[in-house]
Amino acid sequence: MNDVLRIFCAQPVEIGGELTPPSDKSITIRALILGALADGSTVVRNPLNALDTRSALLAMQLLGAGVYEREHDWTIIGGELHSPSGALDLGNSGTALRLLTGALAARSGVEVVLTGDTSLHSRPLGRIVDPLREMGADIEYLENEGRAPVRVRGKRLKGFRYELPVPSAQVKSALLLAGLGAEGTVEIIERTASRDHTERMLPAFSVSLEIDEGDGRRVLKVRGGEKPKCAEVVVPGDISAAFIWIVLGLLLSGEGLSIRDVGLNPTRLGALRVLDSAGARIVVQQEGAHGLEPFGIIAVHPSRLRRFRVDSGEIPSLIDEIPLLALAATQAEGESVIEGAAELKVKESDRLRTTAETLVAFGAQVELIDDVMRVSGPQRLHPAAVECAGDHRIAMLALACAMLAGGQSEIKGFSSADISYPGLVADADRLLTGAELAQGG
Repeated sequence: MNDVLRIFCAQPVEIGGELTPPSDKSITIRALILGALADGSTVVRNPLNALDTRSALLAMQLLGAGVYEREHDWTIIGGELHSPSGALDLGNSGTALRLLTGALAARSGVEVVLTGDTSLHSRPLGRIVDPLREMGADIEYLENEGRAPVRVRGKRLKGFRYELPVPSAQVKSALLLAGLGAEGTVEIIERTASRDHTERMLPAFSVSLEIDEGDGRRVLKVRGGEKPKCAEVVVPGDISAAFIWIVLGLLLSGEGLSIRDVGLNPTRLGALRVLDSAGARIVVQQEGAHGLEPFGIIAVHPSRLRRFRVDSGEIPSLIDEIPLLALAATQAEGESVIEGAAELKVKESDRLRTTAETLVAFGAQVELIDDVMRVSGPQRLHPAAVECAGDHRIAMLALACAMLAGGQSEIKGFSSADISYPGLVADADRLLTGAELAQGG
């Protein structure tokens, strides 16, 4: 594997040009799962072809869905799923693990073991299994309580009413998918809105979804027994993958960037709102919608940033962008604070800790106490040799740090970026001047 990235910057790095980011991972995986559950042929246009999505794609095949791949679209023929002959290995994909746990728990007659890599086995699953068991689900932990691998024996579930204790798009989505195979109505209550890709996608698959908002809460209701029907899903660019270029476009000199065909779902724009409050020169132009998902252009220009604060209520809308927001804070005037991001401790790595460690390795002053991170700025970074801890977001953070630091840096475990951004090095070579990147073993 190309697991080490070596970077040499002989002069200050500049950035400029235009790019289309890789397709959205979250939307691609949801489309694959709903396509496998639906009757007929679902076409997923512009899917992300990366490690996590291929794990989900293979799982759908092993469950009995027909899968036909072309260069720019995948066709999923679903409806008649069956128990696979072996375990479904979901690799590193927490989204696939959690959503499939919900979807298959309500699939009568299907028995399956869901597993993955060491990192996936370390992530909590109880927040999904516990409410599913309240619905009557038959789910067994095979090794460690609250962790994968799990055995799911599908059965008819019962409707229920559940208030999310913490905002989580994956928990919400798993319960909504389970609700399709329940008797009665499944009602999900959230006090803080999380990503709403599932809610946007269900109507496209002819599933009736009722949404009530008011009194500081959002209530989602799905009626059991509704059979999804095939659909066409067009996947926009992933704003989380694009965020490395948004931050570098602000912090490096050059002509700036134009990021095209990027998803502009309002539940994913929290980081842009934070940067705007810090003085970032970012222009967002919505061009249209792929189905119910808005997309458009983000123009980024070099900017002088001032300190900012991220509170716990904002975390669901920018959870994946926190590492790069922390990097932006190293170049902002004053002390920036990010708090309430405990959810990052159970990602591919303890992402709060690995973010702080990566920034410190490049010379930043970072204080991390529990789930509160304080970053002073502006600071001059220096070259470093770091490891990614198997975390694609940390790989992107380390690459961005190296561009700001200049000189010679080395990133071990960089192949983890392939989980969501397999073309990252190629895009870096095209957009950056003054830097040489060499990837090898």
